[in-house]
Amino acid sequence: MHISTTTWMLAACLGTVINASDVLEVNLVFPRNETYAPNDTFPVVFAFKNSELARHLNPSISYSLWNEVDNSADILWHELSWVNWTAQETYFAYRYSGTFSTEGRWRVLWTLGWNRCNVESPEYGNGVISTSNTSSTVFTTSNSAPKLDPVAATANKTCTGQPGVAINVTDKTKSVSSALWEGGKYTNHTCAVVAASPTPSTNPCRTQIDETALASMEASSWASYCDSNFNEPAECSDKKSSAQPLAVAGLSCLLGLTGALGFFLV
Repeated sequence: MHISTTTWMLAACLGTVINASDVLEVNLVFPRNETYAPNDTFPVVFAFKNSELARHLNPSISYSLWNEVDNSADILWHELSWVNWTAQETYFAYRYSGTFSTEGRWRVLWTLGWNRCNVESPEYGNGVISTSNTSSTVFTTSNSAPKLDPVAATANKTCTGQPGVAINVTDKTKSVSSALWEGGKYTNHTCAVVAASPTPSTNPCRTQIDETALASMEASSWASYCDSNFNEPAECSDKKSSAQPLAVAGLSCLLGLTGALGFFLV
């Protein structure tokens, strides 16, 4: 399933495979449309490739983890307002979830939202355009599958059924009054102009999770767990010290929903 909505003109469409440095590519890197062993610490990882281009777009990601057997879901989102987009080429936003601890069929339904300016908008005018793109990936968990290994699972640079978003960001920007959009204070009141063409496509499987990135995500997740527990486990002190800063973000919010929301996937 692939749904695309925009209030003006969609800036990220399917076309030729992209490799230009002026294209922001946002993908669900893991899980892919494959079968994995159940795990109570299962990572869900998004990647912003050429992430510096996101700094004037005020991006947001929300997503739901659907159990397609009983139509229950967990709804999450990532807080991206304070991200330093210029610190790395690829920025990972992730969360470890206990949702996929049993065998089943699952769907990650995710929405990328961003703001942009029209090239014809006047300076300090009301030219901010809100755009969103919704995609989904279906996968299964089975006890017969190999042990969960995100590094090995993303080593293959070709895969199917893995949609993404490509945004052709120009070098033009517009100054926008702080009263006109909530992203102003996070972007120095500047929004980027997005080109309507060419229309690049994405290659979600080109982005890999290597050993260094995985180790950093695991260490940061453990540190967050320790910080959130009043009675800190004894092993927290040693493991927290191993958490190294990397281009990853594990902050997100969670709301558990029941089967009443199942009709959204019809």
